[in-house]
Amino acid sequence: MVDVNLLVRRSADEAYEAFADPSRISRFWLASSSGRLETGAKVHWIFKIAGAETGVEVVAAEPGKQLDLRWDGGQPVTLTFEARGEHCLVGVRVTDFGDDEPAAVAVETMSGFTLVLASLKEYLEHGIEGDLMYDKFPDAEYSDR
Repeated sequence: MVDVNLLVRRSADEAYEAFADPSRISRFWLASSSGRLETGAKVHWIFKIAGAETGVEVVAAEPGKQLDLRWDGGQPVTLTFEARGEHCLVGVRVTDFGDDEPAAVAVETMSGFTLVLASLKEYLEHGIEGDLMYDKFPDAEYSDR
Protein backbone atom coordinates (compact mmCIF):
# COMPACT_ATOMS: atom_id res chain seq x y z
CA MET A 1 0.00 0.00 0.00
CA VAL A 2 1.09 3.57 -0.73
CA ASP A 3 -0.19 6.46 1.38
CA VAL A 4 0.96 10.00 0.48
CA ASN A 5 -0.31 13.23 2.10
CA LEU A 6 0.42 16.93 1.71
CA LEU A 7 -1.08 20.02 3.32
CA VAL A 8 -2.51 22.45 0.76
CA ARG A 9 -3.33 25.95 1.90
CA ARG A 10 -6.74 26.00 0.25
CA SER A 11 -10.11 24.60 1.24
CA ALA A 12 -11.05 20.95 0.89
CA ASP A 13 -13.63 21.97 -1.73
CA GLU A 14 -11.00 23.75 -3.85
CA ALA A 15 -8.58 20.81 -3.64
CA TYR A 16 -11.35 18.34 -4.51
CA GLU A 17 -12.44 20.43 -7.51
CA ALA A 18 -8.87 20.54 -8.81
CA PHE A 19 -9.08 16.77 -9.31
CA ALA A 20 -12.79 16.45 -10.21
CA ASP A 21 -12.95 19.20 -12.85
CA PRO A 22 -11.31 18.16 -16.15
CA SER A 23 -10.31 21.74 -16.96
CA ARG A 24 -8.43 22.02 -13.65
CA ILE A 25 -6.73 18.63 -13.43
CA SER A 26 -5.01 19.38 -16.73
CA ARG A 27 -3.42 22.47 -15.17
CA PHE A 28 -1.23 20.45 -12.78
CA TRP A 29 -1.25 16.78 -13.83
CA LEU A 30 -2.88 15.48 -17.01
CA ALA A 31 -2.88 16.43 -20.68
CA SER A 32 -6.64 15.79 -20.71
CA SER A 33 -9.57 14.12 -18.99
CA SER A 34 -12.71 13.10 -20.88
CA GLY A 35 -15.09 14.13 -18.10
CA ARG A 36 -15.86 15.16 -14.57
CA LEU A 37 -15.20 12.76 -11.70
CA GLU A 38 -18.66 11.91 -10.36
CA THR A 39 -19.99 8.68 -8.87
CA GLY A 40 -20.47 6.12 -11.63
CA ALA A 41 -18.53 8.07 -14.26
CA LYS A 42 -16.05 6.34 -16.56
CA VAL A 43 -13.49 8.74 -17.92
CA HIS A 44 -10.34 8.50 -19.98
CA TRP A 45 -7.16 10.21 -18.81
CA ILE A 46 -4.29 11.10 -21.12
CA PHE A 47 -1.06 11.91 -19.34
CA LYS A 48 1.46 14.38 -20.73
CA ILE A 49 4.00 11.63 -21.38
CA ALA A 50 3.35 10.33 -24.90
CA GLY A 51 1.43 7.05 -24.93
CA ALA A 52 0.53 7.15 -21.23
CA GLU A 53 -3.20 6.92 -20.67
CA THR A 54 -5.71 5.05 -18.54
CA GLY A 55 -9.40 4.46 -18.08
CA VAL A 56 -10.77 5.60 -14.72
CA GLU A 57 -13.99 4.48 -13.07
CA VAL A 58 -15.34 6.64 -10.26
CA VAL A 59 -16.64 4.20 -7.66
CA ALA A 60 -17.71 6.98 -5.27
CA ALA A 61 -17.38 10.75 -5.21
CA GLU A 62 -18.04 12.78 -2.06
CA PRO A 63 -17.43 16.45 -2.94
CA GLY A 64 -14.88 18.06 -0.67
CA LYS A 65 -14.16 14.75 1.07
CA GLN A 66 -13.13 11.76 -1.05
CA LEU A 67 -12.80 10.21 -4.52
CA ASP A 68 -12.67 6.42 -4.81
CA LEU A 69 -11.32 5.45 -8.23
CA ARG A 70 -10.42 2.29 -10.12
CA TRP A 71 -7.80 2.62 -12.83
CA ASP A 72 -7.45 0.23 -15.79
CA GLY A 73 -7.00 -3.24 -14.41
CA GLY A 74 -9.05 -2.41 -11.30
CA GLN A 75 -6.26 -0.77 -9.27
CA PRO A 76 -7.91 1.09 -6.35
CA VAL A 77 -6.86 4.71 -5.87
CA THR A 78 -8.45 6.83 -3.12
CA LEU A 79 -8.05 10.58 -2.88
CA THR A 80 -9.00 12.19 0.44
CA PHE A 81 -9.54 15.84 1.29
CA GLU A 82 -9.44 16.44 5.05
CA ALA A 83 -10.31 19.97 6.16
CA ARG A 84 -7.75 21.48 8.52
CA GLY A 85 -9.29 24.83 9.35
CA GLU A 86 -9.02 26.91 6.18
CA HIS A 87 -6.56 24.40 4.71
CA CYS A 88 -6.76 20.82 3.50
CA LEU A 89 -4.69 17.68 3.94
CA VAL A 90 -4.84 15.95 0.56
CA GLY A 91 -4.13 12.23 0.63
CA VAL A 92 -3.62 9.53 -1.97
CA ARG A 93 -3.86 5.85 -1.09
CA VAL A 94 -3.10 3.16 -3.65
CA THR A 95 -3.47 -0.55 -2.95
CA ASP A 96 -3.17 -3.78 -4.90
CA PHE A 97 0.00 -3.60 -6.97
CA GLY A 98 -0.41 -7.09 -8.42
CA ASP A 99 2.18 -9.82 -8.48
CA ASP A 100 4.81 -8.20 -10.72
CA GLU A 101 7.45 -6.68 -8.43
CA PRO A 102 4.93 -5.00 -6.10
CA ALA A 103 7.62 -3.30 -3.98
CA ALA A 104 9.22 -1.59 -6.99
CA VAL A 105 5.81 -0.53 -8.33
CA ALA A 106 4.81 0.82 -4.90
CA VAL A 107 7.99 2.90 -4.64
CA GLU A 108 7.48 4.35 -8.13
CA THR A 109 3.80 5.04 -7.36
CA MET A 110 4.67 6.84 -4.13
CA SER A 111 7.29 8.93 -5.91
CA GLY A 112 4.83 9.86 -8.67
CA PHE A 113 1.98 10.84 -6.38
CA THR A 114 4.33 12.88 -4.19
CA LEU A 115 5.11 14.98 -7.27
CA VAL A 116 1.43 15.17 -8.26
CA LEU A 117 0.55 16.58 -4.82
CA ALA A 118 3.46 19.04 -4.98
CA SER A 119 2.20 20.20 -8.41
CA LEU A 120 -1.31 20.55 -6.96
CA LYS A 121 0.09 22.68 -4.14
CA GLU A 122 1.99 24.92 -6.59
CA TYR A 123 -1.14 25.34 -8.71
CA LEU A 124 -3.65 26.05 -5.92
CA GLU A 125 -1.44 28.16 -3.67
CA HIS A 126 0.62 30.07 -6.25
CA GLY A 127 -1.14 29.72 -9.61
CA ILE A 128 1.87 27.88 -11.07
CA GLU A 129 0.91 25.33 -13.68
CA GLY A 130 3.88 23.09 -13.07
CA ASP A 131 4.77 19.71 -14.42
CA LEU A 132 7.02 18.43 -11.66
CA MET A 133 6.16 14.82 -12.39
CA TYR A 134 7.35 15.12 -15.97
CA ASP A 135 10.69 16.55 -14.93
CA LYS A 136 11.24 13.13 -13.39
CA PHE A 137 11.27 11.68 -16.91
CA PRO A 138 13.45 14.18 -18.82
CA ASP A 139 14.05 11.82 -21.75
CA ALA A 140 10.38 10.93 -22.28
CA GLU A 141 8.46 12.16 -25.27
CA TYR A 142 5.59 14.45 -24.33
CA SER A 143 2.07 14.42 -25.69
CA ASP A 144 0.92 17.61 -27.36
CA ARG A 145 -2.77 16.93 -26.65
